[in-house]
Amino acid sequence: MKKFTQARIYRQHDEVNEILVDRGVIRQIGPHLPGADEEIDLQGRLVVPPYVDAHLHLDYVYTGGKAGARNTSGTLFEGIARWHDVKKTQTLEDARERALRGIQEEVSRGFSSSAPISTCAIPT
Repeated sequence: MKKFTQARIYRQHDEVNEILVDRGVIRQIGPHLPGADEEIDLQGRLVVPPYVDAHLHLDYVYTGGKAGARNTSGTLFEGIARWHDVKKTQTLEDARERALRGIQEEVSRGFSSSAPISTCAIPT
């Protein structure tokens, strides 16, 4: 068991709290928690949930490796511009194959929900 002390919890960071973790699972958050095998003083640092972007756009999954589609700057603006060029040449079958590959990869790693695919990005 680990106890993190002097933690400022995201959206509650006016107060310092403690976090009790057992085998990687948060068991308790609050002031004056019981002792633990290991105590780590966070010295007032802010604790935030991990960033998890649990969605993907199946109509353009795996398009970044195509010629002219690479987003070299890594910015959203370049990504949108590259997607505009890619969608001009993709076919329904191409989009379907990439979507199925994306679904298979997501399912192999576990997922919690899905939503219908939009056909607005597929040329008619």
